[in-house]
Amino acid sequence: MITAFINFWKASPNFRGASWKISSFLCFSAINGIVRYLSQTAESLDLVPLPAFEVAFFQNALGLIFLLPWIIQNGPSSLVTKRPALQTCRIILSAAGVVLWYYSLTKLPLAQAVGLMFLGPLITTVGARLFLKETIGRERGLAILIGFVGGGLISHTSLSTGDLSLLALCPILAAACFSGATLMIRKLTKDDSPQLIVVYLLLFMAPILFIPTVYAGVWPESWQWPWLLAMGGLAAGAHLCLSKAYASAEVSYLIPFGFTKWFASALIGLAAFAEIPSLWTTLGAFTLMTAIVYLSYGEAKRKEVSMTRL
Repeated sequence: MITAFINFWKASPNFRGASWKISSFLCFSAINGIVRYLSQTAESLDLVPLPAFEVAFFQNALGLIFLLPWIIQNGPSSLVTKRPALQTCRIILSAAGVVLWYYSLTKLPLAQAVGLMFLGPLITTVGARLFLKETIGRERGLAILIGFVGGGLISHTSLSTGDLSLLALCPILAAACFSGATLMIRKLTKDDSPQLIVVYLLLFMAPILFIPTVYAGVWPESWQWPWLLAMGGLAAGAHLCLSKAYASAEVSYLIPFGFTKWFASALIGLAAFAEIPSLWTTLGAFTLMTAIVYLSYGEAKRKEVSMTRL
């Protein structure tokens, strides 16, 4: 059984990509819960919550601790990238996206914030078609469309009440930033290793976020440090899994598997913060699940036909 699974893992890049993508977003979901917890706990103790840019700074700075063994083992030469300009653009977009996203998490319910983020896949799909020249077949296109409708259903409450304020736009803008960074990761994986891609992100995002942290940050309390360290480890693992995912499969194929983040975030919101998803949110979740199942079926059928022709 184990041998068969290993052989299937080696022979199926799409399965590897999906597995890495799901693992990545489970880590991201845990980070979302920690950000929300730090904000709510600080407010309940009459403390000033850590600003979003400061949380992001410590996450990236502490995340480097978990990558030190790889850096030490491979030496300084392992830190040389073949695409410095692309790395720089990706880091700037990621820094802007994470600050916008963390700010959203301190103000919006988890399920609602993640639901609004589902506008990101549409941006990523268009970008993948325009800039990476990836082919979007019938199964992928329909699954992405269904997933986008599901994201709209999740956001129904905010849209129907006219609560699409600047605050609600934050996760949408964050999604746009992350989509741009995602497209760049796909290009970077052709020349740089997944480990190098993650090291560059954590290493150079920290100085960018250090400047506002020094001038407008709040020194963390003793109880906050373990959570910040946990975020660092989860961030290192999440970005590493994400890089491996995009090195294994196409961006457009992996998009629907990102919806895993909503399910995990909704469960965290329910268990930790007593946030019960609305009927529209639940309907949107099942729509997204349908999209994922349909995509998986379509890809399996396509692979079966391809193998038959061989």
